[in-house]
Amino acid sequence: MKKFVVLLTLVLLLFGCSNNDAITEVKSEPYSSQEAIRRGDVVFLDKVYNLEGFDDFIASLESKNVDSIRVTSYTDEGDPIFKDLQFDGKAISYTYDDSNDNFGGSNKGIRTDSCSKVVSNENEQGEIDYTVSGCAKNDPEMSYFLFRM
Repeated sequence: MKKFVVLLTLVLLLFGCSNNDAITEVKSEPYSSQEAIRRGDVVFLDKVYNLEGFDDFIASLESKNVDSIRVTSYTDEGDPIFKDLQFDGKAISYTYDDSNDNFGGSNKGIRTDSCSKVVSNENEQGEIDYTVSGCAKNDPEMSYFLFRM
């Protein structure tokens, strides 16, 4: 019985001391940019593909209609970075998944945040950057940048 109590204590300590921001979801299976475009993802490469889906999502935000969208970008090596936005009529649940980034370092994974809006800002080169904003965590381990036009 004493061994059981010690074992149980160790297990509870292990789980109690674990990082709460750790991966809690199963990572998305990687797929090519051509497949992402075919699936309807907003894809950020040399240009933005399926932009009409993003425009529809923004309209849903403005009218408070439930909607979701996936923005997929690719690293220089071709690894996908998935950014899922799910709007429930009030807030945006934002999921950033860089778990397929083979050169992403040790902090890669799936992270989530609750955000209030999508904003656009003109950068120094005159391009428009779209980002998720008004987020609860502002987690430095995740990117809130969606794409650039």
